[in-house]
Parts: sequence; structure tokens; C-alpha cells
Amino acid sequence: MPDANPIQPYNYGSSQANDFERKGHPGRYLKSIACSSGITSFTASNFGAGGIIVPTGSLGTVTLSAGGEIPFSALNQGGLRIFEFSISSVDVTSGTVYVLIRNQNIR
Repeated sequence: MPDANPIQPYNYGSSQANDFERKGHPGRYLKSIACSSGITSFTASNFGAGGIIVPTGSLGTVTLSAGGEIPFSALNQGGLRIFEFSISSVDVTSGTVYVLIRNQNIR
């Protein structure tokens, strides 16, 4: 990333295509992937899944990257929350869950 102007630290030249490319992504997550049926793997181009939102009524399981599964029913006990896990896949049998891809520059 080019050096920022010390007075206006987010003032970069116009060579990059958009603000996110020039300044970086400010949030913890870059994007979400809606999963509504079957198994979705979070390796290769989907790598970086670090959070999941499981709305009430969704059925299935989330598999963690170092092993183990958690049923959605254990996660959707009232209110929407982001559960931060290292996710290798989700298997959705009913409903839609939202898997969040982490911003690798935010620790």
C-alpha cells in the first residue's frame, strides 16, 4: 500500500480503482455468503470463514476447521448473533445461514 499523506492519512493517489483498494477494508469481515441448502465448503476461494449468523429455525451443522461439529439448534437460541468460529463447512438442511469471511488484515 502506498504511503499515506501524514496530514490526511487516507489521501492516496487515484491509481487504485476504489476507496477499499486505496485505504483498505475497515471492518472485521469482508463479505457474507448465504447458505440455504446442502454443504458449502470454506476452503480455496471461500477460505477465511470466521463467523456465522444462524437465524431461528435454521437446521443443519457447522464444521470447525480443526474438527468437530455444532448443530445450528445450539446456536439459534433467541436473537441474531455472530458466532466467531474457524469454519471449514456448513451443511444446511433448512433455512438460510450467513457465513462471514474475515478481513485478514484485522487481527
